[in-house]
Amino acid sequence: TMVGQEISKENYRENYDTAVAAIRSENYEKATEISYRLIEFLKEDKTAFRDSTNYMLSKVYYNLTNIYLFNDFDLSITYADSTIAEALRTNDAAIKQKAYSIKYYALYDVKGEENTLDFIADKCITYAQIANNDKMLGESYMHKCNAQVELGLIAQASTYCDLAIESFEKVSDEAYLTSVYNNIGNVFNKSKEYQRALGYYKKSHELALKNNDGRNVAMSARNLAEQNEKLKDYKKASDYYRVYGDSIESHYLKLVETRFAEAESKYQTEQKDKEIAEQQLEIAKQKNTRNNWIFGSVALFLVALGLFQFISFRQKKRKIAVEAELQKEQDINELRTKFLGNIAHEIRTPLTLISGNLHLALENFSHKEKALKNIRVALDNSKKVTNDANEILALLKFEKNKTTITKETTNLDDTLRRIVLSFTSLADMKEISLTYSSSIPATYTTALDIEKTEKIINNLISNAIKYSPANKPILVISSIENETLVLTVKDEGEGINYDETEKVFERFYQASTSNTIGGIGIGLSLSREFALLLGGNLTVESELKKGSTFTFTLPVPSVDGEVIAKESVPEETVVIATETTPAIKKLTEKPRILITEDNPQMASYLEELLSPQYHCTIAFDGVQALQKVKEEPFDLITSDIMMPQMDGFEFRKQLNQTEALKSIPFILISAKTLEEDKIKGFTLGVDDYIVKPFNKNELLARVENLLTHQESRKKYRLLNEELIEDTQSSDAKLLKQMEAVVLENISDETFKVAQLAESVHYSQRQLTRIVKQYTGMTPVQFILEIRLQKAYQLLQHRTFFTLSEVRYDVGISSSPYFNKTFKARFGINPSELLS
Repeated sequence: TMVGQEISKENYRENYDTAVAAIRSENYEKATEISYRLIEFLKEDKTAFRDSTNYMLSKVYYNLTNIYLFNDFDLSITYADSTIAEALRTNDAAIKQKAYSIKYYALYDVKGEENTLDFIADKCITYAQIANNDKMLGESYMHKCNAQVELGLIAQASTYCDLAIESFEKVSDEAYLTSVYNNIGNVFNKSKEYQRALGYYKKSHELALKNNDGRNVAMSARNLAEQNEKLKDYKKASDYYRVYGDSIESHYLKLVETRFAEAESKYQTEQKDKEIAEQQLEIAKQKNTRNNWIFGSVALFLVALGLFQFISFRQKKRKIAVEAELQKEQDINELRTKFLGNIAHEIRTPLTLISGNLHLALENFSHKEKALKNIRVALDNSKKVTNDANEILALLKFEKNKTTITKETTNLDDTLRRIVLSFTSLADMKEISLTYSSSIPATYTTALDIEKTEKIINNLISNAIKYSPANKPILVISSIENETLVLTVKDEGEGINYDETEKVFERFYQASTSNTIGGIGIGLSLSREFALLLGGNLTVESELKKGSTFTFTLPVPSVDGEVIAKESVPEETVVIATETTPAIKKLTEKPRILITEDNPQMASYLEELLSPQYHCTIAFDGVQALQKVKEEPFDLITSDIMMPQMDGFEFRKQLNQTEALKSIPFILISAKTLEEDKIKGFTLGVDDYIVKPFNKNELLARVENLLTHQESRKKYRLLNEELIEDTQSSDAKLLKQMEAVVLENISDETFKVAQLAESVHYSQRQLTRIVKQYTGMTPVQFILEIRLQKAYQLLQHRTFFTLSEVRYDVGISSSPYFNKTFKARFGINPSELLS
């Protein structure tokens, strides 16, 4: 395959294989050239391989990361990030594991990245387990071991080393076992058992040499050098340092040195063969020959050096161009992804409230007041979706210079008071006090573009409410200074980093400190542009964790030229939220549910759905929820993910630190639909994950199902205290193993409990005890649960076109039985998900 050959669908595979072969033979220039062409082709013709394009892009970026792994840190990290980005757009767990794994290698020697390495290692383990690949799992455990060593957690690191060896022994892979021995050496090195570390480093080095594994030869040689230096065997240390240096030395410089040495050697050999007593002329010829060799060698050296510099210059030039293009593309992709994600999140929540409340209105048709309340909530949220759409249209009109200013005469103080008062109910629902203080004369009249002014102030107050915790005040102050309105909105919310205060006015930007998706990311940008258009300005002063103060200034010349001063105008609180109820309410017979949701209307909607059967308490963020959980008992927790102060993931992490709280059934209800978010949730131990918008019956069924199993667990533990052992860690590992076995045999309808017990080497009685103790289910129910969860996933992702295909894929041939059990488990018919 020629390097300059045009890539096509027909020769793509041939070119890809050629690039891989070039990497193995260390012909990086050729490999890089072909890889760039492969990327260009895949991006230009995205339909060539249909759904496989992202998979193939990830593999090419993986190769480029490998090329730059040891000689260009920045570029290797850039390509590793691209590898991950493309892998996450596929459904292939194996390619995701490979993507995170190459990022791990790229970051491994970087100080200060220990926590990142640990996070990446966890990702690798998760995807390796999903892929059910022992080789990948061993490598992932190896990463985890390394990360734990870097964090100084020696005991944990040793455990993961053992798991890695266990995995690799299943596949007998000496190449990877080389790295495992290195890891074990690192563990003993950290614990200062230098002789034991040296033994494992030697094993690693021997295997690396045997398999001609250049990277591991270098790594193990470096470790052996450092270890011998600690043991004061400086001769061996020096020898191993030489091996390490040779293994990473530039290919071109080695070539030049080799050829120069060959030339000199030939000269010496030829000289020895000549007779000492030859004539002077012959001696002169010999000298001439020697000089020719020397000049030839020097010329060869200079040519090779020039060639090396030329190639390096061209490579750097191409690298800079590609890096710039790649960075630009990543910035655009990140901006687009965030924008689309924000829109999806903002639409899903109001859509849930619209559809949910309309269904409730139908159910409450005979109760006029309830039905009217439901319809009002639905209308409010349909207005919110319309407002978001109008913001985007307003931005487009602004860009095309089609925005006009329409002024009308109005009483300034009355107008501002009306705008602030419109947030009464929203502040009240979130238990926030909203105070309006004005020193504007009561008769002050001005010409104002009311629509644009209202949009600006609405945005400032709604953001303040969104980002403020419950029970914190928001103060709105207005005054007139030299016929200029000065309106400030002050909150005590999250605050903004000092270096981001101007960026929040950029389109689609969100502060890095925010755990909440704030609208569609154009509200503040549009507000400032409107303010400037009207001749005013919008600025912010903020301190992290202490809140923000937004100041809106606007020229408001008096229409009649007369200003009647207000006499001693006191601060007026126009909106004060109701006092919070006592933290601990009277216990009822109903199960107690904690609803954690920062959107007051969504929290109210969830409470309306659940309160007929359960006693509900509301928290508006993770911090408030954590406090309530510590103060009073709950049987189940629901939580959004994106919330101010503490998000749903962090809330779950905090619960995991206390054994009693960790066992409370936990459901994430979120507008985030990415598979990686669901995996992160389940990795943290959440019991269920519901995507907005959701069906009312589905929520109720999932809640009832979790509470039923929780009650079953409690009863089993109460009746079998003598059988309960403190083996939670090993039993949890067994449950994962059992789940993997069921998934492996899921399409086999005849797969029963006896086969499951045999596969994990337990008796049926022991199996029943463990499953009952930790899940509240019988083994039969456990197998059915996995089948139904898999069916739900297949239906949700439209993997098949018919229910029959789904049923047979999860090992349930009976249509009535499948429909009945699915409806009982999820509260909806399977056909509703497929339609």
